[in-house]
Amino acid sequence: MRVALTTKTRAKWGRLPCPALACLLVALLGSTYASAAVVEKRMTLRDVSDSGSPIRVSGRLTFRDDGSKVTPFSYQITATAKNVSSKSVLLLVIHFQASGMGGPGHDEQYSQEYFFTEPLEPDAIEKYESGHSSFGPREAPVSPDADSEPERPAATTSVEFVQFSDGSTWGDADAAADVLEIRRNTVRELGSLEHIYEESGEQAFRAEFSRDSYLPSINSLKYACKSKEDYWSCARNGVRRAIETAFANEAAANSDAAHALAELP
Repeated sequence: MRVALTTKTRAKWGRLPCPALACLLVALLGSTYASAAVVEKRMTLRDVSDSGSPIRVSGRLTFRDDGSKVTPFSYQITATAKNVSSKSVLLLVIHFQASGMGGPGHDEQYSQEYFFTEPLEPDAIEKYESGHSSFGPREAPVSPDADSEPERPAATTSVEFVQFSDGSTWGDADAAADVLEIRRNTVRELGSLEHIYEESGEQAFRAEFSRDSYLPSINSLKYACKSKEDYWSCARNGVRRAIETAFANEAAANSDAAHALAELP
């Protein structure tokens, strides 16, 4: 375990006698500077996934305490997830945790959906970098128990769930419940967009596609089309490709599952 600590500190004042007003100014200035100190800690992520995990995760977690801000704490995760199995992956769910870093703990779930795009093939790597959101405010320090030891810094990652292209899975299905619900809602929205275009035309499609959406696959398509010369042609073609890919993935998963069941004694 390696913890790199970078901090800016104020030089110590000598113990010289001073008038009351001068001492008060020194105390106030010293307090202000201390509250503005920036502390940054970096730790290598430790993969604590269950034995036999088809995904291997590695990376780094950075904790930052910017004392000058109202919400001084932030975490950033930079990680890679490698498919070490012999199967292609349609969905992966990964859990990140951190504690003992000098501020509130961190608990984050990351998922990557390949159902509407190309799957993650064997030996392929998925890269992940979290945002820079901050939180707080700082709570009043609590006097530690004289008999207790300080919490040791820890940064861990674990693979919670994986779905393969053949329909088989690994891990805790409950961890993927929300993600699979989003998948179902995405399929419905893509079907609705396709139906609207066929039945009501271009303008109705544009109106529906322009609505705010919480569905990551729809928002990714919008972002990808921004750089295209013909935004709406990109959007229509993207919706059609996503539907075709989803149907192909669903058919492959069901076909392989049915074949496996047929071979059972």
